[in-house]
Amino acid sequence: MKRYLLITLFSVVFFKAQEIKKEIDVKQATVFLQGAKVFGSTNVSLQKGRNMVRIINLPNNLDENTYKINLEKNTTLLSITPQNNFLKEDQLSDGEKKLDDDRKKLQRQVSLLNIQIKNLTGEQNIINDNLKVSTNDKSTPQDQLIKLTEFYRKRMLEIDNQVFVMNEQKTTLDESIAKLNKQSDEEQTHKNTNRKELLLEILADNDTNLSLGVSYIVSDAGWIPSYDLRAQSVKKPLEMIYKGKIYQKTGQDWKNVKLFVSTYRPSYNQYRPILSPMYVAEYTAHNPILEVADYKSKKESALMNSYQMRQDLSAKPSQIPIASVSDNQMNVIYELNYNQTILSQEKEQYVILDKKQIDATYKYHTVPKLNNQVFLMAFVKNWQNLNLINGEANIYFEDNYIGKTNIASNYVKDEFPISLGVDERITVKRIKLEDKASQKPMNSNKWESEAYQISIRNNTKESIELEVLDQLPISENSKISVKAIETGGGNLDEKTGSILWSKNISSGGSEKINFSYEVKYPKEMQIQYYSR
Repeated sequence: MKRYLLITLFSVVFFKAQEIKKEIDVKQATVFLQGAKVFGSTNVSLQKGRNMVRIINLPNNLDENTYKINLEKNTTLLSITPQNNFLKEDQLSDGEKKLDDDRKKLQRQVSLLNIQIKNLTGEQNIINDNLKVSTNDKSTPQDQLIKLTEFYRKRMLEIDNQVFVMNEQKTTLDESIAKLNKQSDEEQTHKNTNRKELLLEILADNDTNLSLGVSYIVSDAGWIPSYDLRAQSVKKPLEMIYKGKIYQKTGQDWKNVKLFVSTYRPSYNQYRPILSPMYVAEYTAHNPILEVADYKSKKESALMNSYQMRQDLSAKPSQIPIASVSDNQMNVIYELNYNQTILSQEKEQYVILDKKQIDATYKYHTVPKLNNQVFLMAFVKNWQNLNLINGEANIYFEDNYIGKTNIASNYVKDEFPISLGVDERITVKRIKLEDKASQKPMNSNKWESEAYQISIRNNTKESIELEVLDQLPISENSKISVKAIETGGGNLDEKTGSILWSKNISSGGSEKINFSYEVKYPKEMQIQYYSR
């Protein structure tokens, strides 16, 4: 019995001795719009037979269903057991130890200054109390009182000066401590505090040195598309710099890793105004049409948007090799040509994914009914080839920062408009002329007309192509009719009611556009205008 017990204990000890603890080094990461797939590896020396390998530095928020273990030949993976190590103690790094030592030294100096300030303040209180007694005591000789006063003035001045200097020193020390605390917090943001572990049971045919690979998906990582749009002039191509704002808070630093950026998602602006059609209908106190209009989708509104460009444009993008691009069935993958270091921290880090020189047609665009600003627009055809995703874009024109706009990849038109900001040198003003309303004799209908004038002036040094967009109301009631009286040479879209004028205005030149319309309806009816 004793021999059997001895053999059993020896077997347990021998089995436990086979457990090998290892940390993986991250070698590759594929960052999705939300989440990331991480691959790491480590070298392990295995003995013939069963081996227990514990990977001890895995991220806390990884998806345990996504583990994939890569082994070499002559080895077999017998089991995978995810575990959490709640007994793990965080150890200070050399940098953290130095920061902690420096902070303690400064805090000690602050404490010593506080003691000195406390003692000096106490001395002041004692002097004040004794002087008060002396001045109230009529038996105190005059010359002694004078000496006490002189002593008070001299000593109190010395104490005040000493306290002032000490407070200055204390302020300097407090500022230094605050900087050390900030640096310590920075160290903690990407410190590996992960407690997730993975216990692998591996069967080896022979003693071998194994390169063990582990891949998994984490949720606390991802990237946000971002763009820089640069135009030197309206006569040069538009430069688009496509950036990825990458974040990861996994607790693992990705140092010198092969980085892939994927468009797959596992799980003060410069927006140009959008003109919605305006309708005319019979006025009623309760109008269900207006209530339903509030619930119309933005997609329907976009499809009815009267902004339509009618000229053919060309786009011939030329790539600068920043990353290798793979356009797959479900997503686009950018393979960075250089290894990257992405630290686990609160801050995002930018990587350049692509640069393109795009042939664009530049035009100015204004909707004076909504506002008097004139937007410089760049129009790109075949924009689907640019692999764009919804994201924020910084706008630069003539090396000046203009502002921000949005890139919308779900735009349904053939030509993609990019707003390059407002040009304050072009002024536009829209005024309403005198309205007319009357009822013709022997006629049951009432009619009214509205007229507008749009004034434009080009204060730039070059002639410009300017599009001006306005509208007539649309009737959805057979009893109400709308008729264009004057369109000022504009292109009227009967379906949407939009009027588009294309004007070439020379430098310093001006232009006026007049348009008007007439609305007829039964005399007993009241009408109202609305948009949706």
